[in-house]
Amino acid sequence: MRHVLPTLAIALLPFSLGDGASVPAAANAPAASEAQHAPDGAASHPDRTLANPLEGKPLRYRIGTDEHSDGNDGEVTEVSYNAPAKPRRGIAIKYVNLFDENNTGAYGPYLTTSDTAAQYNEGQIDPRGAGWLKNLREQFERAKAQGFEYIELDNPDAYSVREVVAAIDEAARYGLKVIAKNPMLMEGDPLPYVAHPDIHGIIVEKGAGAPREMEALRKAAGKPRLPVWFVFFGKDGVERARLTAAQIEAAGYPNMSVTYDSAREEYGGDIHDVLLPKAG
Repeated sequence: MRHVLPTLAIALLPFSLGDGASVPAAANAPAASEAQHAPDGAASHPDRTLANPLEGKPLRYRIGTDEHSDGNDGEVTEVSYNAPAKPRRGIAIKYVNLFDENNTGAYGPYLTTSDTAAQYNEGQIDPRGAGWLKNLREQFERAKAQGFEYIELDNPDAYSVREVVAAIDEAARYGLKVIAKNPMLMEGDPLPYVAHPDIHGIIVEKGAGAPREMEALRKAAGKPRLPVWFVFFGKDGVERARLTAAQIEAAGYPNMSVTYDSAREEYGGDIHDVLLPKAG
């Protein structure tokens, strides 16, 4: 796998990690400050309107920091659970947790089957209990009050596809559009999840799916242009990000992009474009 980049002979653009080191990004992806993005809701081609305004836009995945971001035109910014306000520019996504984010004990009963919940000290809410809808509705109401149109439902892989689809249905009743998360980690067939009409993009973390898998899944869902954002962090994230970008480049997949976050904290907001998306 480490020989993919030389074999494909992909030219790379450097970005700085802040310690003097440089890590390359895919050559066809201009720096974010140089990229020419279409206005929100419009395609780069003047004669065509995008059905999905997220197409062709990079993601700034900032769920690990509560520091406010104003966002940027032509970009998508996701903010944290505790973010006090919606970014003023670009398109914004609000992080929503299917778990009890602060492990308050207020959304019981709880399950104990998720290693992720234990790792992050979050409560795995039992979807059969009253706390499940209470947790969702409180977060949906907060997102609406803050003016968000899009949300991410995190930790879906701790639940069944049926339970996650029911949560998406509930979000749709609030007029919220949902971004899927790591669908290839779901137990059972993730197709009903991604094919849901209220799914408007997919976020994929390290180890949660390869470009070819995401391409097959979105095509099977009848959404061949669905935006897919691969997000990486950590000391091995750079190499994995480069390999993922190389695979996307080699296959020519549209609306797939790759970022690496070099912040000390997980998804802390020091984001570098490895590959910018091309609207298909």
